[in-house]
Amino acid sequence: MKKLFVILCISLLTVGAFAQKAKFGHVNSNAVFTLMPEKQTASKAVEEYAMTLETQLQSLNKELELKYNDYMEKQATMSPSIKQMKEEEIVNLQQRIQAFQTRAQEDMQAKEMELLEPIYTKIQDAIKAVGEENSFIFIFDESTLLYHSSESVDVTTMVKTKLGIK
Repeated sequence: MKKLFVILCISLLTVGAFAQKAKFGHVNSNAVFTLMPEKQTASKAVEEYAMTLETQLQSLNKELELKYNDYMEKQATMSPSIKQMKEEEIVNLQQRIQAFQTRAQEDMQAKEMELLEPIYTKIQDAIKAVGEENSFIFIFDESTLLYHSSESVDVTTMVKTKLGIK
């Protein structure tokens, strides 16, 4: 009798689960991201930071150029020890410039992540809230979808509304 009752309960739960229509949605998070007001501010800050790094790099390159030109003009009159010292100085400056470029690129990526991550998190939170409020089982991002049927609900507008953007 207990076995029959357990089988009956499992059957009813399974049938009940399939009887409800699954709700799937999709969102164009890139479109939402481009409309976020914070994106403009973050992009501007990233550009300003990039310009600062570029100015520093130009300064280092100018210093290298001046040292190289000075070396080329005066090398004929330099003693071997001074000549070697100047060559080492130029090589060291070139290495510093390369190291600076590597660090600058890493710093740019870190700065971009620092400024953009809160925006992505805000969008993700809005998508989760829309999903919970509207009983979606899954919400997929359009950028990763190969296909979605007409039964999939486009929740992009709902997410925009949740974020207060048009």
